[in-house]
Amino acid sequence: MPFGIRPGPLTLLAAGMSMGGAQEKPAVSPEDVARKLRLDYLYAQKDQNQKALDGVQVLLEHFQRYDFSLEAFLNDTLNLMRRRLWIRETTVALLDRRDGLYRYRYQSGLRKDAWEAHAQISYREADLVNPAVYNGREISKTTVLFLAEDNPYAKGEDGTFSRPIMLQSKRLSVDDSIEGDYFDSWMMGKGKEVLGWIEYSGTTANKLPDASTLKWIELLAAMSSTAVQLSEARGAKAAAP
Repeated sequence: MPFGIRPGPLTLLAAGMSMGGAQEKPAVSPEDVARKLRLDYLYAQKDQNQKALDGVQVLLEHFQRYDFSLEAFLNDTLNLMRRRLWIRETTVALLDRRDGLYRYRYQSGLRKDAWEAHAQISYREADLVNPAVYNGREISKTTVLFLAEDNPYAKGEDGTFSRPIMLQSKRLSVDDSIEGDYFDSWMMGKGKEVLGWIEYSGTTANKLPDASTLKWIELLAAMSSTAVQLSEARGAKAAAP
């Protein structure tokens, strides 16, 4: 401003100064807001929760397809657990309504011999809650932890894990995962019917899944239950005269 001229209020405001003398920040445009959010969305740091959420969004797209496939949905679910939640190995067991038995149907991360051993096993509903056979520790209403120290295996299940490695393994920390540990998260249907379960080991870092990971897997189990019921409903509709 010209020397010798005392600035008035209008001059100060025009120069970007407030009435109190503080510098005012320029207004943010809606375009700036939208641009920042788009960039944050595209390039957000991929922590575990963000990765899991991205995977769940992909799973939800299965329900929008006319040719919904339970097999494709469950395979993608297990792959999500391994790639986004760092679970070392996982399986899905489902109820076979033809004979009322539960059998393992899908897997990700298992050795060939271990999966072949799983595929030969079947369970009755009464077996699932028999403490004389499976000494589990309830973590939540839908998740049970089975620790190697409790020898949580029934007759005929030796091929599903390595007993020599389990006997040699030592748990040095409360969050360590060793050979023989596993979790079951139930897939519940109407009337609390058990439609199946997701079974999984510890993580690739040989740790037990943390609380956040367990909640993600429980969500996946609930979504899988919905997928099973949708598949059954479509099958019944197709079989109707």
